[in-house]
Amino acid sequence: MSAARRPSATERALVRKLAEARSTSRSQLAVRLLGMLCACAVPLVAPSGHQLSPVAVTLVVLGALLAAARPEPAGGPVALAALGAYLLVATQDPGSPRVLVVAALVVVHLACVAVSTTAPGSARLDPRLLRRYVERCAALTALGVVAWGAGMVARASLPAAPVPVVIAALLGVAAVGWAATTERPR
Repeated sequence: MSAARRPSATERALVRKLAEARSTSRSQLAVRLLGMLCACAVPLVAPSGHQLSPVAVTLVVLGALLAAARPEPAGGPVALAALGAYLLVATQDPGSPRVLVVAALVVVHLACVAVSTTAPGSARLDPRLLRRYVERCAALTALGVVAWGAGMVARASLPAAPVPVVIAALLGVAAVGWAATTERPR
């Protein structure tokens, strides 16, 4: 009689991960897929000719996959760091509306990672929670558009922005952003 071989620690971990992936709810899968697609779309929207771009794009894709598979504890921060590394080598003209699309993609990606960490993977996500995150993403994106527009007007009208005006504008944008995303009793 031959003795049955015991599975290795790696094999047991792989089986555990596959079982966990199969039990992930549809709402969790949808949110994680959206976040992954948003992160992977950043290099498409903001292409770069830098020599390190292929490495940075690879890091973004791997980070997005990790964030979708395991948003907590490392997936979200790794994906954000990869996006930051890519955006360092993919410098864009700040006057281009393309920066708004990139910012919106990053905001949606971060919101998806945040939402997916609110409940276990097998749990169905609360529609009210999803709606609240959609509202926050819309508010932050709209705020970004307003701030970008104000910056373009200031850039066109002022040769150099005085420091107090820049500080006041940043504080105003932060105050409006805080007011737009703060929880209100319903």
